[in-house]
Amino acid sequence: MSQSKEQLKIVNQIWEDYQNAKAYQTSVELRTNVPIYVDFYEGRQWPRVTKLTEHMPRPVFNFIEMIINHKKANVLGSKVALNFVAPNDKTATRVFSDFARYQMKEMRMEDLDARALIDGAVKGTYIYYFYWDEKAPGRRGNFEGGLRCQILDPLNVYFANPKEPDEQKQKWIMWEDRLEVNAVKDMADKSIDKTLIEKDGLETPYNSEREQDGTDLCTVITRLFRKDGEVHYERAVKNTVINKPIPLNPKLVEKLEELKKKKEMEKEDNSITPTHDTELEEEDIDAIKFSYYPIVVGSWKIKDKSIYGRGEVETLIPNQKAVNFEIAMQLLNHQELGWGKLLVKPNALNGQEITNTPGEVIVDHTPGANNWWGIKKLEGENFAGAALDFPAKLLDLTRTVTNSSEVLTGDMISKDLSGKAIAYLQEEGGRSTGDLQKAFWRVKEKQGLVLAQFYKLYYEDKDYDFALTEDEIGDLEEQYRQNGLKIDEVPTTKSGKFTGQDYLNIPFDIVVEAGPGSRYSEIMTVDMLNTLFINGNIQNFTSEQLEQYVTLMPDSIMPFKNELRAIIKKQQRSELGQLKVLVEQLQAQLTQLTQQNQEYEKVVNKLGSELKKSDNMITSLQNEYSNKINQVNDYLLAQSGQAPTNKKQTIQR
Repeated sequence: MSQSKEQLKIVNQIWEDYQNAKAYQTSVELRTNVPIYVDFYEGRQWPRVTKLTEHMPRPVFNFIEMIINHKKANVLGSKVALNFVAPNDKTATRVFSDFARYQMKEMRMEDLDARALIDGAVKGTYIYYFYWDEKAPGRRGNFEGGLRCQILDPLNVYFANPKEPDEQKQKWIMWEDRLEVNAVKDMADKSIDKTLIEKDGLETPYNSEREQDGTDLCTVITRLFRKDGEVHYERAVKNTVINKPIPLNPKLVEKLEELKKKKEMEKEDNSITPTHDTELEEEDIDAIKFSYYPIVVGSWKIKDKSIYGRGEVETLIPNQKAVNFEIAMQLLNHQELGWGKLLVKPNALNGQEITNTPGEVIVDHTPGANNWWGIKKLEGENFAGAALDFPAKLLDLTRTVTNSSEVLTGDMISKDLSGKAIAYLQEEGGRSTGDLQKAFWRVKEKQGLVLAQFYKLYYEDKDYDFALTEDEIGDLEEQYRQNGLKIDEVPTTKSGKFTGQDYLNIPFDIVVEAGPGSRYSEIMTVDMLNTLFINGNIQNFTSEQLEQYVTLMPDSIMPFKNELRAIIKKQQRSELGQLKVLVEQLQAQLTQLTQQNQEYEKVVNKLGSELKKSDNMITSLQNEYSNKINQVNDYLLAQSGQAPTNKKQTIQR
């Protein structure tokens, strides 16, 4: 299968661009210097041994590694939260940001950041490459696999215009990989002549990348470029293209074909009334275009008119050499003088062998006068005191100039200082590295733009977990309390499903927020917790006062704000729950008392009715007795000859 002229033209162009980009790196001494920086960071700080230097001691006091590791830890000292903010859409903001946090944990982004910053501090530049890994476990909607990230070596990445610091403005970006020939043949397009994929030699400036004999590898060039606003990628080896240009969004081709067919139908069928549907579909296609290169470039320190940055090692190497050499000379001096040389005249030893055994006795057989010597020790000259102090002074000066003094690296400053005082000094000493941290946060913002496109275009019905808010936890605790369940079993996380197309037309602002805590916040944390809890001061606060105290306290002084707020909220919910239970109990008691009162009223009303009946009966009896008495009186009067009264008495009660 012969290669077409078009394919041959493309592969020649790719390889020419590749060679020109490597030549540029060589011309600016990147390919010469960066491997040296790596060697010094990893402790390979002496040249190869020669015959003249084979007896020279080669001590390594690798303060370069110490400085870089501490500065890297300083930049990563505060955790970074990557938030996707949709204006006027709180739901989209919450869901997208929660999914991003879950997905970045899945990618182990913190480990990748640490590795990237080591590259930046040593090589000057660190590069993230985000890609869809079809071999990643699980299903993620329409595509098998998952989003992954790789840290690329800056010497293996090439740009169309290396003087343009913005990677998104590049005409193309390419990088090289070393892969097995058979694996490259498997990944090649079916129309490719696979006999052109052959083993080739490795060209690398790194000694550590040397390949062992018997390897069957070839160099694969991957190139990214834009076509009609969509990022495409293509791959090639030295002799042929192995993958023709493919859009990063595979569904873009289907959408374009659908739109093309619809336009053709409208042209052929004059009865179709022109509408704006086609225009709207074109806007939809623009929305699903992968417009950002999945490459994010960061510089440890900015280099003028270059996408490649500056690291820490470049300016430290001369000082590192001086310290190593000075200490080596001291060791060589001790080595040479440890067993001093002897000056021996002929026949003075008379066959004796000097072994330097302690207490050894040597007889001087020199003929001649007794006071004439034949065996004499040559005394060497010791190093001057100033020379002995030079390495330590040079190291202190280096640490000061590079802002890596004992304040920053955490060494013992003074035994008389408290932990809080040391922490304050360390925090203040780390302020000058704030520019490095801000530069890293800007790189995280650029990552957010790339991640948003992957989330929108590749993920559908993806399961993820997210943390509940305090209000949501409070509502669940209330439900558990009402249902008689244990509040301690209330979950703090929840599962959801994420579909990127739901947010396809929603623009997001990328906001990077530093998490709470100083770089040496453990000392602060212990001291503050001792003040609040062990000393009993927290008992003197009400919940409202404690919330105000936490809000006004700086994050660097109180790195456990979120955790303490969660405890306060939980305590407030517990107190509220107890109050609700108490209110319910009081309401039940009030209801019971009301019922008893109603019963008592019934009894009282009944007693009043009975009493009224008794009064009526008494009144009736009294009237009856009164009438009878009157009758008796009348009868007696009649018997005595007097006229009767005929007067009735009625007793009123």
